[in-house]
Amino acid sequence: MAEKKQIISKGIAYGKVEFLKTRVNTFLNENNDIDEISKFRSAVKKATKKIKNHIEDIDKNNDNRISDIFLSHKYIINDPIVLEDTEKYILEGEKALEAYSIVIKEVLNKFKKIDNEYMLGRIVDIIDASDRVKQELKNEELLYSLDFDEPTILILEELKPSVVYNLNNKNIVGFITKKGNFNQHSGIIARTLNIPGIVCENAEEKITETDKVLIDCFKGNVYINPNKKTIKKIMEESR
Repeated sequence: MAEKKQIISKGIAYGKVEFLKTRVNTFLNENNDIDEISKFRSAVKKATKKIKNHIEDIDKNNDNRISDIFLSHKYIINDPIVLEDTEKYILEGEKALEAYSIVIKEVLNKFKKIDNEYMLGRIVDIIDASDRVKQELKNEELLYSLDFDEPTILILEELKPSVVYNLNNKNIVGFITKKGNFNQHSGIIARTLNIPGIVCENAEEKITETDKVLIDCFKGNVYINPNKKTIKKIMEESR
Protein backbone atom coordinates (compact mmCIF):
# COMPACT_ATOMS: atom_id res chain seq x y z
CA MET A 1 0.00 0.00 0.00
CA ALA A 2 1.33 3.43 -0.90
CA GLU A 3 1.29 6.46 1.37
CA LYS A 4 2.09 9.97 0.16
CA LYS A 5 5.07 11.52 1.97
CA GLN A 6 7.32 14.57 1.84
CA ILE A 7 10.12 14.21 -0.70
CA ILE A 8 13.69 15.10 0.32
CA SER A 9 15.59 13.98 -2.77
CA LYS A 10 14.04 12.72 -6.02
CA GLY A 11 14.53 9.25 -7.43
CA ILE A 12 13.33 5.65 -7.23
CA ALA A 13 14.90 3.11 -4.90
CA TYR A 14 14.11 -0.46 -3.89
CA GLY A 15 15.90 -2.52 -1.29
CA LYS A 16 16.01 -4.32 2.01
CA VAL A 17 15.22 -2.26 5.09
CA GLU A 18 17.93 -1.47 7.62
CA PHE A 19 17.62 0.86 10.61
CA LEU A 20 20.67 3.04 11.21
CA LYS A 21 22.84 1.47 13.89
CA THR A 22 25.67 3.12 15.78
CA ARG A 23 28.48 1.96 18.02
CA VAL A 24 30.70 3.94 20.34
CA ASN A 25 34.47 3.73 20.23
CA THR A 26 36.01 4.90 23.51
CA PHE A 27 39.56 6.23 23.40
CA LEU A 28 42.14 6.88 26.10
CA ASN A 29 41.48 9.96 28.22
CA GLU A 30 44.55 12.16 27.94
CA ASN A 31 43.03 15.05 29.90
CA ASN A 32 42.73 13.64 33.42
CA ASP A 33 45.13 16.16 34.91
CA ILE A 34 43.87 19.37 33.29
CA ASP A 35 41.19 21.77 34.51
CA GLU A 36 37.68 21.80 33.04
CA ILE A 37 38.13 24.97 30.98
CA SER A 38 41.29 23.59 29.38
CA LYS A 39 39.48 20.31 28.78
CA PHE A 40 36.64 22.17 27.05
CA ARG A 41 38.99 24.26 24.90
CA SER A 42 40.87 21.12 23.90
CA ALA A 43 37.61 19.39 22.89
CA VAL A 44 36.56 22.34 20.72
CA LYS A 45 40.00 22.43 19.09
CA LYS A 46 39.94 18.68 18.32
CA ALA A 47 36.37 18.82 16.96
CA THR A 48 37.29 21.80 14.79
CA LYS A 49 40.32 19.98 13.38
CA LYS A 50 38.19 16.95 12.47
CA ILE A 51 35.68 19.15 10.68
CA LYS A 52 38.50 20.87 8.76
CA ASN A 53 39.86 17.48 7.70
CA HIS A 54 36.37 16.43 6.68
CA ILE A 55 35.96 19.57 4.56
CA GLU A 56 39.30 18.96 2.83
CA ASP A 57 38.20 15.41 1.99
CA ILE A 58 34.85 16.65 0.63
CA ASP A 59 36.52 19.33 -1.50
CA LYS A 60 38.46 16.65 -3.36
CA ASN A 61 35.38 14.79 -4.48
CA ASN A 62 32.20 16.87 -4.32
CA ASP A 63 30.30 20.08 -4.96
CA ASN A 64 31.46 22.92 -2.69
CA ARG A 65 27.87 23.32 -1.47
CA ILE A 66 28.51 20.31 0.75
CA SER A 67 31.78 21.64 2.16
CA ASP A 68 30.03 24.97 2.88
CA ILE A 69 27.52 23.08 5.06
CA PHE A 70 30.29 21.59 7.17
CA LEU A 71 32.08 24.92 7.24
CA SER A 72 28.95 26.28 8.96
CA HIS A 73 29.36 23.47 11.54
CA LYS A 74 32.85 24.74 12.27
CA TYR A 75 31.42 28.19 12.93
CA ILE A 76 28.70 26.71 15.16
CA ILE A 77 31.14 25.05 17.54
CA ASN A 78 33.38 28.12 17.59
CA ASP A 79 30.58 30.61 18.22
CA PRO A 80 32.06 33.17 20.68
CA ILE A 81 28.87 33.42 22.75
CA VAL A 82 28.62 29.64 23.13
CA LEU A 83 32.28 29.42 24.17
CA GLU A 84 31.97 32.30 26.61
CA ASP A 85 28.74 31.04 28.19
CA THR A 86 30.14 27.52 28.57
CA GLU A 87 33.22 28.79 30.37
CA LYS A 88 31.00 30.94 32.58
CA TYR A 89 29.09 27.84 33.72
CA ILE A 90 32.36 25.99 34.29
CA LEU A 91 33.60 28.82 36.52
CA GLU A 92 30.33 28.52 38.45
CA GLY A 93 31.16 24.88 39.20
CA GLU A 94 29.81 22.81 36.31
CA LYS A 95 31.88 20.14 34.61
CA ALA A 96 32.81 20.92 31.00
CA LEU A 97 30.35 18.45 29.44
CA GLU A 98 27.45 19.57 31.63
CA ALA A 99 28.23 23.25 31.04
CA TYR A 100 28.40 22.82 27.28
CA SER A 101 25.21 20.75 27.24
CA ILE A 102 23.37 23.48 29.16
CA VAL A 103 24.47 26.18 26.71
CA ILE A 104 23.57 24.12 23.63
CA LYS A 105 20.16 23.37 25.11
CA GLU A 106 19.61 27.10 25.65
CA VAL A 107 20.58 27.81 22.03
CA LEU A 108 18.25 25.10 20.72
CA ASN A 109 15.35 26.41 22.81
CA LYS A 110 15.81 29.86 21.26
CA PHE A 111 15.82 28.42 17.73
CA LYS A 112 12.69 26.36 18.41
CA LYS A 113 10.78 29.56 19.17
CA ILE A 114 11.61 31.12 15.80
CA ASP A 115 8.67 30.97 13.40
CA ASN A 116 10.78 30.46 10.30
CA GLU A 117 11.17 27.14 8.46
CA TYR A 118 14.73 27.88 7.34
CA MET A 119 15.90 28.71 10.86
CA LEU A 120 14.10 25.69 12.33
CA GLY A 121 15.96 23.60 9.77
CA ARG A 122 19.24 24.73 11.31
CA ILE A 123 18.42 23.02 14.61
CA VAL A 124 19.70 19.68 13.36
CA ASP A 125 22.96 21.37 12.27
CA ILE A 126 23.48 22.70 15.80
CA ILE A 127 22.84 19.23 17.22
CA ASP A 128 25.11 17.56 14.67
CA ALA A 129 27.98 20.02 15.16
CA SER A 130 27.76 20.21 18.96
CA ASP A 131 27.68 16.40 19.20
CA ARG A 132 31.26 16.42 17.92
CA VAL A 133 32.39 18.51 20.89
CA LYS A 134 30.40 16.34 23.32
CA GLN A 135 32.03 13.22 21.94
CA GLU A 136 35.47 14.74 22.48
CA LEU A 137 34.52 15.62 26.05
CA LYS A 138 33.35 12.04 26.60
CA ASN A 139 36.48 10.64 24.92
CA GLU A 140 34.21 8.85 22.47
CA GLU A 141 33.80 8.45 18.74
CA LEU A 142 30.41 7.61 17.26
CA LEU A 143 30.63 5.15 14.38
CA TYR A 144 27.82 4.31 11.95
CA SER A 145 27.20 0.84 10.50
CA LEU A 146 26.82 1.60 6.79
CA ASP A 147 28.30 -1.43 5.02
CA PHE A 148 25.66 -3.67 3.47
CA ASP A 149 25.84 -6.66 1.12
CA GLU A 150 22.71 -5.86 -0.91
CA PRO A 151 20.67 -2.84 -2.04
CA THR A 152 19.47 -1.19 1.14
CA ILE A 153 16.91 1.43 2.16
CA LEU A 154 18.22 2.99 5.38
CA ILE A 155 15.79 4.20 8.05
CA LEU A 156 17.03 7.33 9.86
CA GLU A 157 15.75 8.97 13.03
CA GLU A 158 16.57 12.44 11.67
CA LEU A 159 18.50 14.12 8.87
CA LYS A 160 21.93 14.80 10.32
CA PRO A 161 24.35 16.13 7.66
CA SER A 162 27.23 14.01 9.00
CA VAL A 163 25.09 10.87 8.53
CA VAL A 164 23.57 11.72 5.14
CA TYR A 165 26.98 12.53 3.65
CA ASN A 166 28.18 9.05 4.59
CA LEU A 167 25.25 7.36 2.83
CA ASN A 168 27.24 7.65 -0.40
CA ASN A 169 27.72 3.88 -0.37
CA LYS A 170 27.11 1.70 -3.44
CA ASN A 171 24.60 -0.50 -1.58
CA ILE A 172 22.66 2.30 0.14
CA VAL A 173 20.20 3.09 -2.61
CA GLY A 174 17.86 5.38 -0.67
CA PHE A 175 16.67 6.46 2.76
CA ILE A 176 13.55 7.09 4.81
CA THR A 177 13.77 9.60 7.64
CA LYS A 178 11.34 9.94 10.52
CA LYS A 179 12.06 13.68 10.88
CA GLY A 180 13.21 16.23 8.34
CA ASN A 181 12.24 18.60 5.56
CA PHE A 182 13.33 19.55 2.05
CA ASN A 183 15.10 22.76 3.12
CA GLN A 184 17.45 21.17 5.66
CA HIS A 185 21.14 21.07 4.79
CA SER A 186 20.94 17.27 4.71
CA GLY A 187 18.47 17.55 1.85
CA ILE A 188 21.03 19.54 -0.15
CA ILE A 189 23.62 16.83 0.51
CA ALA A 190 21.24 14.03 -0.52
CA ARG A 191 20.30 15.82 -3.75
CA THR A 192 23.94 16.57 -4.57
CA LEU A 193 24.86 12.91 -4.07
CA ASN A 194 21.69 11.73 -5.90
CA ILE A 195 20.45 9.60 -3.02
CA PRO A 196 16.62 9.29 -3.10
CA GLY A 197 15.05 10.14 0.25
CA ILE A 198 11.63 10.68 1.77
CA VAL A 199 10.06 11.55 5.15
CA CYS A 200 7.91 8.94 6.91
CA GLU A 201 7.16 9.99 10.50
CA ASN A 202 5.75 6.62 11.56
CA ALA A 203 8.38 4.48 9.80
CA GLU A 204 9.08 2.31 12.86
CA GLU A 205 5.38 1.54 13.30
CA LYS A 206 4.88 0.29 9.75
CA ILE A 207 8.28 -0.97 8.59
CA THR A 208 10.49 -3.73 10.01
CA GLU A 209 13.93 -5.03 9.06
CA THR A 210 12.31 -8.11 7.51
CA ASP A 211 10.65 -5.87 4.90
CA LYS A 212 11.68 -4.72 1.47
CA VAL A 213 10.63 -1.22 0.51
CA LEU A 214 10.18 0.73 -2.70
CA ILE A 215 10.34 4.51 -2.38
CA ASP A 216 9.00 6.66 -5.20
CA CYS A 217 10.61 10.01 -4.56
CA PHE A 218 8.97 11.57 -7.59
CA LYS A 219 5.37 11.08 -6.45
CA GLY A 220 6.06 10.82 -2.73
CA ASN A 221 5.00 7.21 -2.14
CA VAL A 222 6.35 4.40 0.04
CA TYR A 223 5.52 0.80 -0.88
CA ILE A 224 6.13 -1.89 1.75
CA ASN A 225 6.88 -5.36 0.31
CA PRO A 226 5.56 -4.49 -3.16
CA ASN A 227 4.97 -7.27 -5.68
CA LYS A 228 6.97 -7.57 -8.90
CA LYS A 229 4.17 -6.01 -10.94
CA THR A 230 4.16 -2.87 -8.77
CA ILE A 231 7.95 -2.59 -8.84
CA LYS A 232 8.02 -2.89 -12.63
CA LYS A 233 5.21 -0.35 -13.03
CA ILE A 234 6.86 2.28 -10.80
CA MET A 235 10.26 1.77 -12.39
CA GLU A 236 8.83 2.15 -15.89
CA GLU A 237 6.86 5.27 -14.97
CA SER A 238 10.03 6.93 -13.71
CA ARG A 239 11.92 6.56 -16.99
